[in-house]
Amino acid sequence: MQNFKKSGWLIAIIALYLLVNIPGIFLPMVVNAAKYAQVGREILDNHDWINLTVGGDAYDQKPPLLFWLAAIVFKVFGLHPEIYKLAVLLVSLIGVYGTYKLGELLYDKRTGKLAAFFWATSLGYVHFHNDIHTDTMLVVPVILSIWQYAAYYKFRKDYHFYLGTVFVGLAMLTKGPVGMVIPGAAVGLHLLMTRNYRDIFNYRWLIASPIVAILILPALWGLYAQFGMEGIKFYFWTNNMGRITGSYHGSNSDPIFYIHTTLYTIAPWAILGFAGIYFQIREKIQKRWKYANADEFFTLGGTFFYLIVLSTAKAKNPHYELAVLPLILIIAARWAYLIFDNPASVKLQKVLGYIHLVMSVVLWPLIFVFLTWFFPEKNILIWVVVVALFAAYIFILTWRRSFEKQLAYLLVSISAFLFTLNTNILATMNQYHSTFEACRIFNEKADQGAKLHIFTDQARYWDIFLYSKGYGHYLVTPEDFQKRTPPANDWIYTGPQGVKDLKEMNVAVDTMQVMKFRSLSRMSLKFLNPKSRESKLETRYLLRMK
Repeated sequence: MQNFKKSGWLIAIIALYLLVNIPGIFLPMVVNAAKYAQVGREILDNHDWINLTVGGDAYDQKPPLLFWLAAIVFKVFGLHPEIYKLAVLLVSLIGVYGTYKLGELLYDKRTGKLAAFFWATSLGYVHFHNDIHTDTMLVVPVILSIWQYAAYYKFRKDYHFYLGTVFVGLAMLTKGPVGMVIPGAAVGLHLLMTRNYRDIFNYRWLIASPIVAILILPALWGLYAQFGMEGIKFYFWTNNMGRITGSYHGSNSDPIFYIHTTLYTIAPWAILGFAGIYFQIREKIQKRWKYANADEFFTLGGTFFYLIVLSTAKAKNPHYELAVLPLILIIAARWAYLIFDNPASVKLQKVLGYIHLVMSVVLWPLIFVFLTWFFPEKNILIWVVVVALFAAYIFILTWRRSFEKQLAYLLVSISAFLFTLNTNILATMNQYHSTFEACRIFNEKADQGAKLHIFTDQARYWDIFLYSKGYGHYLVTPEDFQKRTPPANDWIYTGPQGVKDLKEMNVAVDTMQVMKFRSLSRMSLKFLNPKSRESKLETRYLLRMK
């Protein structure tokens, strides 16, 4: 497996990484991704980095680290969401580096390189840098903290321990207690299974606690100032246990949600990921509790405890598992080499090869169906790129059978699909996500100082605020509307229910635009099919208060 070490691989990986991710930077953000950027915008408008708001209302859902990044970007470069997306992508490269270093530390350099390659080229990585969540950012301090703790237990240098603790604090400043749970489970299972009881009860943990407390103080301060002790309770308890039990949010009871979700979030490396997990667990069982210091449980510990908790929770979302995907891919990289370097595993190598070939073949008809039928592509440059990648794919299939061949054709296939996703699929769907059209009209025609409000949950798309020159409030019910009473010349984005409610309240408005609508976050075969697409479009209204 020498070819993977050649510089040509690195050039190809970087080129495809840029080809896939750069177009995504210029795609607008929707729903929660836009909401998080808007919180950063309001930090600057309010001149307050502690008491967070969205649409002018106090915000308690997430800690501030991602919002601070957005605010810093907007402060330096102006309100340019694409630069904010680039900043998140650059921060994530630190997480890719952390994945490499952890893989190298636990196993060897080539395992670390392959794991980082898997992570940076996976579907989940690319998708969630378009649809940015706090979990997108959470990956970075989580993987860095586990790396530093693992380095401490290997080299016994105190600074590794305290760096790991700082990263735990930053993880909690990004997503709350889950930022402590994943590294805690990784370290805890490793120490327990290697019988390192002395370090479980080490005095350093008493020093670590106030370090973490100081780092998360801005989040707690803001929550207490706006919500009192309920805000503190929400951070430590309600927002976590409430999602697990469903008492706060969520109703998904699918116990295997994160199994089938992982199949596409780490695509096209999912088969190696699941095979690696199987062999990793089997290896541990075969040792019958007789583990040496060289045995590592950081990867299994950080992954399984968290995913088991997530699987029992009522609130389930694909992005919740992002923070542990690099750990799965380290396992995948390790076992990929163990399998393909082992002459005794020829049968398994062939099976994996056939599965990977089928996966790569399936992607190409899907790409061309999108480009020719679902959303016919007229941009010749996009066609040139896709055809060039297809030619590269055909050329790679002529190589002699090897693991490098599988890596190459899977990389080219997933890159072509993700390039099509960013330049054709999502870019075309933008025209049906009418919030952008509403903001364009508002920005062009609204009076200076006018605000654009969201009325009813049918219209709750936070991109309305992020991309408008003057954001207003999210008015959920008629009572909210009457309480706020938007003044004359303010504008309203709403759906059919909102229009009905306004008529019942005798609110006089001018209809500025009636728009067909389909959310970018919702895709179905009927919508994709041009013949049935119209039946899946809803109606939205852009109104101006008289």
